[in-house]
Amino acid sequence: MQTALQNKVFTQPNELAQKTQQIYVLELFDGRIAIGSSTHPATRIRNINAGACRAIPKSLQIKRIVGIKEVNEERTLPSVVAQFCRDFGEDKIVCV
Repeated sequence: MQTALQNKVFTQPNELAQKTQQIYVLELFDGRIAIGSSTHPATRIRNINAGACRAIPKSLQIKRIVGIKEVNEERTLPSVVAQFCRDFGEDKIVCV
């Protein structure tokens, strides 16, 4: 006997698993700002805080999550990094 989920016909492959690319901004305890993008930002942030990032090799370095927003035509990783570099200085920004 099949369940309702097994009978569902998806219009696109992996329709349930599709995620949008999101940009996240993190404040670090040393005063730097880390910026990155991922389809699974919570997992990526967890890994960064665990020390699994070359740019931030020590664990427990995230002070707070500043924000997470979806990528769109006007908001891309390069444009966000450039804006933060203009606002805070290139030496304060880490792109992860």
